[in-house]
Amino acid sequence: MLSQLRRGGENRVSRITGVSLLILILCFVAAVEATENTTPPGLSQPSRKAATSTSAPAVRIEAGRVITSEGWFRLPHVKRPPLPSKVTRGFIIPIHGPITQTTYEAVKRKVMQCKARGAQLVIFDMNTPGGQADAMDNIVRLIIDDLRDIYTVAYVNPEAVSAGAIISLACNEIVMSPTGVIGDAMPIMVVGGQVQEIPEKIRGKIESYIRAKVRMLAERNGHNKALCEAMVTISMEIWLIRNKKSGELKIVNAKDFSSATRPARGKIILPDEDWEYVRTIDEPTELVTLHAQEARRLAFIKHIFPDINSLEKHYHIVVEPVVLGDTWSERLVAILTTPLVMSILLLVGILAAYVELNTPGFGVPGTIAVICFAIIFGSRYLTGLAQWWEIAIFFIGVLLLFVEIFITPGFGLMGVMGILFCIVGLLAMLVPNAPTKFPLPTTKIDLEIFSNGLLALLIAFIGSAIGGVVLSRVLPRVPVAGKLVLPRPEVQAAVPASERSPILKIKPGQVGTVRQTCRPVGKVEIDGQLVDAVADGAFLEKGTKIVVLRNEGNRIVVDAKNRQEDK
Repeated sequence: MLSQLRRGGENRVSRITGVSLLILILCFVAAVEATENTTPPGLSQPSRKAATSTSAPAVRIEAGRVITSEGWFRLPHVKRPPLPSKVTRGFIIPIHGPITQTTYEAVKRKVMQCKARGAQLVIFDMNTPGGQADAMDNIVRLIIDDLRDIYTVAYVNPEAVSAGAIISLACNEIVMSPTGVIGDAMPIMVVGGQVQEIPEKIRGKIESYIRAKVRMLAERNGHNKALCEAMVTISMEIWLIRNKKSGELKIVNAKDFSSATRPARGKIILPDEDWEYVRTIDEPTELVTLHAQEARRLAFIKHIFPDINSLEKHYHIVVEPVVLGDTWSERLVAILTTPLVMSILLLVGILAAYVELNTPGFGVPGTIAVICFAIIFGSRYLTGLAQWWEIAIFFIGVLLLFVEIFITPGFGLMGVMGILFCIVGLLAMLVPNAPTKFPLPTTKIDLEIFSNGLLALLIAFIGSAIGGVVLSRVLPRVPVAGKLVLPRPEVQAAVPASERSPILKIKPGQVGTVRQTCRPVGKVEIDGQLVDAVADGAFLEKGTKIVVLRNEGNRIVVDAKNRQEDK
């Protein structure tokens, strides 16, 4: 009996214990559900792991929304250049270190290469503490004007601060590395390496201009204007507010809610009952500077990539992108493509070609001309500033000129077409255009590059014309320089003329007509006799009236009659 009672008591204790455990479990579940139900209305509930994790809340993009643990942001609709499903022509332009005028020149050169190579995607690899405002302005102009038809991405890895932040805003999209930081774009004045305070009136003027630019860039690429302006101006206070019904989030300037009340510390009541204050993003004593996770929670960026490889996969880059770095070879090519160096190379090349054409055989001047033109065309082709068909047009023109000089008599259609082809080829190479686009300057930078190149061509042509005249008169008389030119064959070494030769009857001062172009040796007709002659100086075309200068027994030396009369 006692054993039965003991067993009955144990059963009751077991049942009571089981019921107690069940009640505790139900209470725990209810507490968890109550915690999860604190999610703002209109949002799906986050996972328990996300709610209890000490890491940053999960952020996801669904149906045109950026959803965070605090609410959701509406994705802006902005017009961007089309991006193909598979990118085969991607380029990476590093912007590392302080931003200076040298940085701008390097970026400009690389942007021109991207345009000339038909880029589909350009990634700016940003790692800069900022720099000069004028250099920043110029780089921003490059991105929004010269790359307006190409999709641009700023990859903040690991920082884009000050001028770097504004350059990033100019791109169609900003992405960041996990340790990335962006913002702090207030203008400062540096004198002798020391930061100095800017007078209030001057600061106001500078900040007003930069804020206007930042607003324009923010609107262009779908960023919150108040958040971007607060990167520039320290006195702004930025709030995060939420719609009580839908859970939509907005980032606003506290100045726009001057009628808001603060009944308790940290508690702000907005005048519009449909909206509630969530938190302060930026105090009026701070500048907005965002790390990667915070930028994503505020919908400032959508993606975080640990490295370039992850970024390439996201944008479906199927061919390895070209990194336009600053290697010694690229710096050398950059020097060779400057207008000054191009002008010098073209001048030397034309003069060397002129000397070669005025001497028999092929020697040092011809070699120099070939090297000069090879450097001009090769450097521009390697950097993408010249297309193959533009170079082909130039060399077709050169071929036509050779045909005109050495095959067809006189100077006619072939010569005119040759000159036109050469000019068109050279002018086309001055404009950085994609292979499928006609070489016309369409932007301010295009026009600047074309103008500088055209000036270089004019200097080279005028200089070569003057140099040609000087060389034709002076070079043969200079002992050292004369060795660079192959000597003309000595006609005196030929068999002396016989006593019956008509050459012996020709006297200096007689006139005649060129029947076969003298280059410098040709045939002339004097008193009905066709004899060999050598032109003194420039070549003599067929039909030119000539006068005999000397009779050297086995040859006569002639010159154009009108040239002798002018003397």
